[in-house]
Amino acid sequence: MPSIAAPPFLNRAADRVLPQRARPVLITAALLAAVAIGAAGVQWRLSRSAQEANALAHAHVLEAEALLSAMKDVETSQRGFVLTGDDTYLAPYEEARRAVDSLLPELEQDGLPVGRLRPMVADKLAWAARVIGIGRAEGLPAASRAIETGQGKALMDTLRREVASIQAETRAIAARRAVAEARRATWLSFLTLAALLASGIALGLYALARRRAEKRATALLDGVMLHAPVGLGFLDRRLRLGHANNSLAMLGERVLAGGVWPEEVRSQLEPRLAEVLRTGRAQADVAVEVPPAPGRTARHLQMSLFPLGNSAEGVGIAAIDVTARQRVEARLRRSEARLRMTVDSVPQLAWMTDAEGEIQWYNRRWYDYTGGTPEAMKGSGWQQVHHPDHLERVTQHFRAAIAAGEAWEDTFPLRGADGRYRWFLSRALPMRDLPDAEAPEGRLIGWFGTNTDITDMREAEEALEAAKAAAEDANMAKSQFIANMSHELRTPLSAVIGYSEMLEEEAEDLQDAESFREDLGKIKSNARHLLSLINDVLDLSKIEAGKMEVQPEDFTLAPLVAEVAETVGALVAKKGNALEVSIAEDLPLAYSDPVKIRQCLFNLLGNAAKFTEGGRITLSAAPDAERPGWVALRVSDTGIGMTAEQLERLFQRFSQADATTTRRFGGTGLGLSITKAFCTMLGGKIDVESEVGQGTSFTLRLPADLRQARAESDDPAVLAAESTLDPAPAERHAGLVLVIDDDAATRDLLMRFLTREGFTVRAAPDGQTGLAMARELRPDAILLDVMMPRLDGWGVLAAIKAEPELADTPVVMVTVVQERGLAFSLGAADYLNKPVEWSHLKRVLDRYRAQPSPGLALVVEQDESQRAALRDLLRQEGWAVEDVAERRAALARMAAPPAPDMLLVEVQGGDGGEGLALIRELRARPEWVNLPIIALTADAMTEAGLETLRGKVHGVMPAEDGIPEELTSELRRIASARKKGH
Repeated sequence: MPSIAAPPFLNRAADRVLPQRARPVLITAALLAAVAIGAAGVQWRLSRSAQEANALAHAHVLEAEALLSAMKDVETSQRGFVLTGDDTYLAPYEEARRAVDSLLPELEQDGLPVGRLRPMVADKLAWAARVIGIGRAEGLPAASRAIETGQGKALMDTLRREVASIQAETRAIAARRAVAEARRATWLSFLTLAALLASGIALGLYALARRRAEKRATALLDGVMLHAPVGLGFLDRRLRLGHANNSLAMLGERVLAGGVWPEEVRSQLEPRLAEVLRTGRAQADVAVEVPPAPGRTARHLQMSLFPLGNSAEGVGIAAIDVTARQRVEARLRRSEARLRMTVDSVPQLAWMTDAEGEIQWYNRRWYDYTGGTPEAMKGSGWQQVHHPDHLERVTQHFRAAIAAGEAWEDTFPLRGADGRYRWFLSRALPMRDLPDAEAPEGRLIGWFGTNTDITDMREAEEALEAAKAAAEDANMAKSQFIANMSHELRTPLSAVIGYSEMLEEEAEDLQDAESFREDLGKIKSNARHLLSLINDVLDLSKIEAGKMEVQPEDFTLAPLVAEVAETVGALVAKKGNALEVSIAEDLPLAYSDPVKIRQCLFNLLGNAAKFTEGGRITLSAAPDAERPGWVALRVSDTGIGMTAEQLERLFQRFSQADATTTRRFGGTGLGLSITKAFCTMLGGKIDVESEVGQGTSFTLRLPADLRQARAESDDPAVLAAESTLDPAPAERHAGLVLVIDDDAATRDLLMRFLTREGFTVRAAPDGQTGLAMARELRPDAILLDVMMPRLDGWGVLAAIKAEPELADTPVVMVTVVQERGLAFSLGAADYLNKPVEWSHLKRVLDRYRAQPSPGLALVVEQDESQRAALRDLLRQEGWAVEDVAERRAALARMAAPPAPDMLLVEVQGGDGGEGLALIRELRARPEWVNLPIIALTADAMTEAGLETLRGKVHGVMPAEDGIPEELTSELRRIASARKKGH
């Protein structure tokens, strides 16, 4: 029979009203049915009660009527006895009385109105008994006269009216009950019908919704079966395929030959299917291998088998082809094996950690080097092979990097399997998952790190530094030797020139001595030429030794240029050259070294005159159009010019364009080298343009005011020049700061800011020069860049902290490199990133401003001259000084305020004398336990005395030959420690 579709409004009602779960609907329907049944039961019960009440009322009326009838019988028996006197008439009387006695209690027990029946009945019975008694006692006539009074009739009439009233009231009560019962029956019937109707509607809607849900579930199942990427099918108990989705069908086409499972596959599946049917339990991840068929490769299936229904009416199959996945997994395993082999083959020690920084894997190189085992090294086992002196530092920095999620880098020694330590550079980078909404940078999953053996590199660098230092020392010795030899040669040359001039004057009076006078002129000319060469060598040696000084002064450039042009005019004209001079009118006033500028122009003009014949030489001076505040001095010629190869070695010392040029034109090749050095010292630079056969043009670009500009150079001459422009270290106010940075603009900005803040500033353009200046100047603080040529900032910082004289100097890193952890691990005092925030830099440097005085020093020395020398030294170092001659005076001074902050004590004799006794007394008092004390020994002391001193003083200085040089370093160290303590 075709099904009847439900109206649309019922479908909508079912969707909107009914909840998604069926249980509440069924419970509600059951409750409504129970209400209907309960209402029907109540109606039936009330109907029975009403019927019983009506019957009781009817019986009450009848009983009242029977009582009245019994009273009538009493009345009739009484009258018959009075009329006849026959006692037989009294038999009904007695029966009536008995009837009244039984009826009256029943009427009273019905719960219905009884009125005044009992007293009335009692009065009537009493009257009848009285009449009968009168008839018997006084005779019948007397009884008749009593009846004739009408009292008995009146009692009977009253009784009749009361019975009629009771009956009427009982009937009214019954009628009212009937009306109420009818009303209750109507409502209960309505309630019963309504509950039954609601229950039926709920069950109907539930059935409709259940049907629709089943249709949707069927549609959903059909959709899943149709579109699921997993092959799904159902087998009956005979393991026949009853239904399969498209994926299973397609899977069968790919792996089955002719649509039939191969025997190898059936043998793998049938025991599992039978087990599912037998036990009713599902089996997951059943691996099935399909052997290769002709023209096909072997396939791998992964199946899940599950029972259908509680009684295992069949078996469901979910199958996927995992052949491609297994191939990818196999390739991944091969890739992992290749990666593991590659990582094991690299020369570095490699490792990986989890997200908390606990190491989970090492490569083979790690175990080969350390000799450890995976069990011992896992987690934090790497600490076992660390050098104990570096372990705490490395651990802290590593944990800090892990907590911050940042890259980590450090250097430290690791112990090998042979027990020897080697230095390693260790780096670790965080590994992250792909970014997502919750982790935009990717969730941190661990770190990958390597340890690179840098022992050989460190040793090579140390050897290179030692070789470089030796070369520098040799070069310095060479320069000093040249300078000394130049001085020694100038003395006899001066005599030769003087005697030749004197002989030349005397020869003027001789006759026929023309050839003699020419010879004397040649002697004088060659001597002067030799003297100029020696002067050049001397200047070069001063430059190389860093002893060439700049003597700046205020002057006007135009007269200087004109004077130079006038001086070299004869030299230029010697080879038939013409000199043109161009001086701009708007040249600024200059503050520089006019002597060196003049010498540079002399060298350039002399060079132009040497290589130009019958040409033109131009000297011009004008403001530099490219850099305001600078001037450009240009010397151009129309000489032989130079090639590009010749220009590359143009400024090399003792070098000319080539050997042919040297033979043809002569010269030592020092002039241009000295010119470039002087130009650099004056804060400028020299440019050259040349074309073979067309001539050469040299341009000196110099700052007009040497105090306002610095040139970018690594020449030691620059540092010597800069040192003449600032106040001497002794005149510093806020302190001396050394700036080490290879960028000229950064140096200039830092120097201007520091100068404005009251610091004396020195600058170095590279690490090696900065380290040399730090050793010489002993600055109060150092600002250090990292990325510099040759020796970078890390090397400079390590070298500073390795030298006792510089180790306490605060070093502030100012760099673009993000290596804060490494900087602090190497001993940096602070770390600032470029571009520098000046307020931050000011706060940092305020900590290192020079204090007015390190404190009060007390000198205990018997010798007056030695006391005076010590006083002078301490005052030069900024100390306030007091002195006493012997132990008692020292103790008295120590007891008086203000207390000294440091003590210099003379210790004499092998046992230390009074000085050692003073030290012992002071150390015995708690308030002087930490007082810095320096012992000065004038005589040789016993080993026992020295051992006693070493445990009680900061330093022991031998003073047999005066004040030792080590004392200054110790004083500065104590002052620095006090500054940090404050």
